[in-house]
Amino acid sequence: MAGVSSAPGGAAAGRRARVAVMYSITGGIFIHFGHHVRGHEGPCISLHGHTWKFEVALAAERLDAQGFVIDFDVLHARVLERCHLLLDHSLAIGAPTWEETHKDLASLGEKLVGSRVAMLGNLGKLQPALDGELCGARNERPGGIKVAVFPFTPTSERLAQWLYDVSDKTVADERVRIAAARVYESLHPTELYAEYRPK
Repeated sequence: MAGVSSAPGGAAAGRRARVAVMYSITGGIFIHFGHHVRGHEGPCISLHGHTWKFEVALAAERLDAQGFVIDFDVLHARVLERCHLLLDHSLAIGAPTWEETHKDLASLGEKLVGSRVAMLGNLGKLQPALDGELCGARNERPGGIKVAVFPFTPTSERLAQWLYDVSDKTVADERVRIAAARVYESLHPTELYAEYRPK
C-alpha cells in the first residue's frame, strides 16, 4: 500500500517520532487585595477588592535529574510567594494614580492605622511587604497602609502579563519555559480570568 512505512511500527511509529514529548506543571496562589482601574467607565473606578488567584504553567521537553519540570517549592518561593508578599491585603494602583494620590493616601493611612491606638493602645506592626521591586512593581506604605504600585493600571490582563514576565525572569531557562500565566479575578459565582501566553 502506497504511503505506509515498512519500518517497525509503520506509519504510527513515524507519527510518534515527530511529536515532541512535553511535560507541564501548574502552580497557583490565592491573594486578597483591592485595586483601582484608572479611568474606568464603570464601577471599577471605585476602590474595590477581589480574592484573586495567580496561576503559572511551566513546560519542558525533558525533566531534571530529580524527575521534575521544576520543584514546586522553587516555583512557590521565587514567584508565587513574592507575588503574595507584594499584594496581600494591599491596594494595587498604577504609577500615575500613585503620583496623584500618595499625599491623600498618607493622610488616610495615618487615620486608619491610628485607629489601633484606641483598640490596642499602640500603632501595632507594619504588614509584611516586598523589599525592592518585582518586575517594576513595589510596595509603598503611605501613613502605614500597604500599597502595591505598578508601572501600569493593574487590570487582570496586565497583571497576567506581569506574572508571566516575573515567572520568565525567575524560573525559566534553556530547558523550562513559561507556557501561560493566568490571573483569576473571580471564582464564585462565575469564574473569570485573564491569560497571557507566548505566540
